[in-house]
Amino acid sequence: MVDKLLKEQNLRIIPFREKKIFIVDNHQYALLIWAREALKRGIPGILVSIDYHPDTNPPFWLYAYQKAVAVDPEREEKLFSLFQKKILGTIDPLNLNTLAEKMPLMRNDEHINAAMELGYLIDYHMINCMEKHCYTTGNHYLVPEEKFGTLKNEMFSAAGFDLSFLSNQAHLFLILDIDLDYFMRQENFIASPSEMSVFRKLLKKADVITCARSATYFEHLKMESFTIEECENSLIALIKQFIE
Repeated sequence: MVDKLLKEQNLRIIPFREKKIFIVDNHQYALLIWAREALKRGIPGILVSIDYHPDTNPPFWLYAYQKAVAVDPEREEKLFSLFQKKILGTIDPLNLNTLAEKMPLMRNDEHINAAMELGYLIDYHMINCMEKHCYTTGNHYLVPEEKFGTLKNEMFSAAGFDLSFLSNQAHLFLILDIDLDYFMRQENFIASPSEMSVFRKLLKKADVITCARSATYFEHLKMESFTIEECENSLIALIKQFIE
């Protein structure tokens, strides 16, 4: 069932020496790839995600909220928790088919904390352009507007992100995750290797690379005329340049 869903998501796998990039249409379906890798390795992953949106809503948030409001708006908060726990309780983290069965109920901003809840991730670093969430778990970094879309060192620095966390978690596997809606201009992919040394190190350290096309958001956010196919291929070319 997992392979069927990923095929429906137009999964594209690009090999780079010992690494691969997995590209899907909708961001939440990257969760299936993270889960498969965590089970294969027998350890949870640590995620670094670069996205226009934070994508860190609670797992099955919208589904549970709508159910709660429909039953009793005055008890929405309590019912929300009950409905959320109920659907999570139907998922066996060791059986990916049970997760795949519930994927149609998951929104494209709920997969990161779903991965945390199910034990596929032990921590995450969310770099985005919209909001610096303050949760008890995870780490959030807000990109200043003048740095939107770039992968240069100056963006990571301005957002307060650095790679020091890797020295304490070398035993875990690293997932680098990128949403194409982060890139608004083709020039975002143009820079000297020295200007992108942080991103290059992330690529070097990453065991798995995932990417979401997020076509609707990409089309809404882009600031010049270029297609999502051009964006996807530009990212692949950049990664290939840095890895190979």
